[in-house]
Amino acid sequence: MIASVVLIIVGLTGVVQTESIVPKPMNQLPDQRTDRNFRHEDEGSGLSFQEDKPRIDRFAEEIKSNRSAVAYIIAYGGLVSYKNEAAVRLACIRNYLITAHGISGSRLKLINGGYRTEVSVRLYLVNPGEPKPTAYSMVNREAVRMKKAPKYPCGKERVLLKGRKP
Repeated sequence: MIASVVLIIVGLTGVVQTESIVPKPMNQLPDQRTDRNFRHEDEGSGLSFQEDKPRIDRFAEEIKSNRSAVAYIIAYGGLVSYKNEAAVRLACIRNYLITAHGISGSRLKLINGGYRTEVSVRLYLVNPGEPKPTAYSMVNREAVRMKKAPKYPCGKERVLLKGRKP
């Protein structure tokens, strides 16, 4: 009888201990700290630049209202992606923030984050002295299936990558 009670107590203690050693969920990775002034990540995959414009407009207002902060933009391609998708998305966003919102290019730090399971763009507004966000690629390039790129990835107006001619 005493042995049964001891086994039950040891068993319960083991359950309590294993439940307390739970890995951090994906939404608590270092690049997703909640103490940033502005943080937003895409919900789902496949958002086009046109669908993302309202979110970028809100981010632009945050950039304008905080003149000392620097904007970090990290773009990721997905498991199904077109060639240079992250770089193209970054070029679209940079051009849009500069031309449509008058934000200085020197306040924009663009980071090609590689590949994740879903296409995403993360926006950060970092005040002086705060830690800078870091990109975390989660998918090897070899696992990515390439698809045909859209004719106008930035909408009707065309944004060219550096060094490319129309």
